[in-house]
Amino acid sequence: MVAFNRFRLFHWLLAGLFVAVYLSGDDAELLHIWLGYGLAALLFLRLLIAALRLRGFPRLTPSRTEWHKPRLAVVGKWLTAGALASFALASLIGFGMVDNGEVLAALPGVPADLFGVASDIDFVAWLGDAEEVHEFLANLALWLIGLHVGYVLIFRSKAAWPMLRGLPKPAPGAAPDALSAPDEFVRLQVSGRVKESADACSFELRVPAEQRQRFAARPGQFLTLKVPCGEPPLLRCYSLSRALSTDQPLRITVKRVAGGRASNWLLDNLQPGDSLDILPPLGSFTPTGLDTDLLLVGAGSGVTPLMAILQAVLAEGRGRICLFYANRDADSVIFAEELAGLQRRYPQRLEVRYWFDASHGVADAGAIADSIADWCAGECFICGPQPFMDGAREALTGLGVAAARIHLERFATPVPRNPQPVTAKPVSRLNVALDGRRHELDVHSGEVLLEAMEQAGLHPPTACRAGVCAACKCRVVSGSVAMRNNQALSKQQVRQGWTLACQAEPTSAELQVEY
Repeated sequence: MVAFNRFRLFHWLLAGLFVAVYLSGDDAELLHIWLGYGLAALLFLRLLIAALRLRGFPRLTPSRTEWHKPRLAVVGKWLTAGALASFALASLIGFGMVDNGEVLAALPGVPADLFGVASDIDFVAWLGDAEEVHEFLANLALWLIGLHVGYVLIFRSKAAWPMLRGLPKPAPGAAPDALSAPDEFVRLQVSGRVKESADACSFELRVPAEQRQRFAARPGQFLTLKVPCGEPPLLRCYSLSRALSTDQPLRITVKRVAGGRASNWLLDNLQPGDSLDILPPLGSFTPTGLDTDLLLVGAGSGVTPLMAILQAVLAEGRGRICLFYANRDADSVIFAEELAGLQRRYPQRLEVRYWFDASHGVADAGAIADSIADWCAGECFICGPQPFMDGAREALTGLGVAAARIHLERFATPVPRNPQPVTAKPVSRLNVALDGRRHELDVHSGEVLLEAMEQAGLHPPTACRAGVCAACKCRVVSGSVAMRNNQALSKQQVRQGWTLACQAEPTSAELQVEY
């Protein structure tokens, strides 16, 4: 419903009811009058909504900034305001032209003299021919509606056409797009705990039957956990480490990080029977199909999303898999027994190439290139510590693998090679609709939208701050932004105007976004 609200569904409802009033005409006088009452009620409700500033409904008039710097986007607001004003005046004159007491007396229990008669409340006599004025305002409103429809289809078509087409039907067996569902945490119970290595454990999560559709996931996606290790709780992303099936619970795998508050709390405290608040699966680190050959390159706990991809291909597809897996030593390998069992079961389709730093040295770009030079035909997926991923990408690029075939999964904000310091000079004026209210603030050079809003004392939703969980997503209504990193939004969602506040830098002097 939020998407429809943001496309001004209420205004279209007003326009549609007014057209119904207009088309009913004098030949259906009683129907015409009752539709007019309904229109008047909607107009009053719209004024009340404007006063309360309810979330999802736009202002009736342009903001002060838009008054001083008119833009194309303001045209739609003026057309809307003009149509509403014409509706209101036509409705008011209509009240003065009708014997309302006689009409309302048709209702059970309403006496004929309760509202008086038209002659007693004749406040339109000064207009002369009130009927002609009423008709002029009605025609004016219709013209403004037509102009607004043309304006939307010509200048706001990117937002209009997706709504008119409706949501696409998912392919059979495909996971639903979690971003289109409400961003609400669901409490899931831990049903099992398995020790994978000296410093890593897997946790199985039971999904209630009514939530299974929301938690259907593609291999390589992750869950966002609300870890209650402090106040407020920390939000952390952990990849699903097993391909989904109807008879198995979800599984995430957590490796202890020195000084890591979330990982240490989970490994020290979380036991079967406990519950956690979790968001549905997200992420675009997923293969386009399961029938093509894949190269998976991982290090340490970076094997977790690769494990889910690997299992899905072997169980449901026909592709072959080569996994290059780097660890400190043999004792730190996660899923050692599980991988050995899969190799025995699929000897012709799965090859695992281990690398141990203790005996071979750190796996740099050259070492990785030498190890995978004979296997670079299909898509390549990389996950692990940032230096390892940089080396793996350099190795693949050196081997001639196109950038479009290289996929990386990060759970930390990438550091720009030439970071720009935040300066006192504002580069954009931001108008943001948040929690039913509008705020205007400056965004300075080097700032993303989330930082600017927090500096201004606002509290927009946020979680990972790395561009992977989409908890901070908002829609650009006017202006433009550039994202530093995006691993949560699909290309279609970006085309529809969605962006990540934690990664979006303004690229226009004026910017308007909505949550």
